[in-house]
Amino acid sequence: MRLPEAIVRFLDVYHRGGVTEGDCRACSSPCCSLGGFAILENVVAIFERYGRGNLRRTDFEFAPGLSFGDFVFQYFDVYRKTVRAGGGEATLMLFHMKSLSADGHLISIPGGDDYWDIRKELFERNPWLNRGCVFLSKRVGNWPSDDGDSSRHCILHAPESKAMVSAKPVDCLFFTCNRPREGRVPAPAQSEQWFRLLAEQFPDSLPRFEALINE
Repeated sequence: MRLPEAIVRFLDVYHRGGVTEGDCRACSSPCCSLGGFAILENVVAIFERYGRGNLRRTDFEFAPGLSFGDFVFQYFDVYRKTVRAGGGEATLMLFHMKSLSADGHLISIPGGDDYWDIRKELFERNPWLNRGCVFLSKRVGNWPSDDGDSSRHCILHAPESKAMVSAKPVDCLFFTCNRPREGRVPAPAQSEQWFRLLAEQFPDSLPRFEALINE
């Protein structure tokens, strides 16, 4: 399934003046120590990879034999976000990838009004805790510092991710840097437009998710 044209156009405009894809591929992943979020379509693709045995990293083993629901709640913090879309309100399901601790435990962010602020405060107060997104190929050595290990990479990345709905979480496609390792912070209006587009282009994510976990 191709990414909707409205999202492709939005990403093209938002990314202008940022780093190149080559810069991102060479990065040793301090950015990916604070992952974006997946939408339901991404999570389904990730679970399909898992079912084929194609989720592998060098320093962590994904638990075998999980159902879709168990897999999602094991490796993601699941949030419902109310979004202004289509002239009203819609619920958009967000799946935030969990981080790994230094000793290999999954870190779940407690619920609250703003996931990003809670996570940022938790890790800033406890910088020893975060060793990066569970879908990195190996742990970040010393967050938030750059350890220079350019072999680390997102195991969900694929060449088609910029054009197709894939296992690569859509919010990681949204993220860019102004300069290498200097993340761009979207304006509130840009964030609002991003969430609106996702809710409109991928509607009814809550009932679809509930149907999948109840199968």
